[in-house]
Amino acid sequence: MRHFRTVFIISLPVNAILNFCSVYIFSDWEFVRYLVVAMVLDTALGFIIHWRNKDLSSKAYGMIAKKLITYSAALILSNIVTNFTIHGERVGTLEWFGTFVCTMLMVRETLSIIENIEEISPGTFPKAIIKRLKLFDSETGERIHKNKK
Repeated sequence: MRHFRTVFIISLPVNAILNFCSVYIFSDWEFVRYLVVAMVLDTALGFIIHWRNKDLSSKAYGMIAKKLITYSAALILSNIVTNFTIHGERVGTLEWFGTFVCTMLMVRETLSIIENIEEISPGTFPKAIIKRLKLFDSETGERIHKNKK
């Protein structure tokens, strides 16, 4: 009986914290699992590339931390923008934003994985796909003109 009371006392605040996080921080943990798998794959391939080139550095761990922080912030923002309420009612105008952010993060990881695979084993992907991907500038999102270097 004593243990039941201790578990009950501990579970109340833990439940409240988890509920708060689920509503106000983020709730789509299934997507996070997919994103984590993609991030681990990208990191492993990047490690292989740097190990092969003999230029491993501790700086890469800082980049992983930076990616985790920025991705977490983007996911939290998408949850806020998608689920906020006014006068107790959800505003549906920005529901697309959550889908956009999740898709953007997954596309970003996918492109990075493809680049790493091509670095390790050139020719794995058809050249037409690589050329098509290279038509877009990752900094501006605008199409790069063929005559522009």
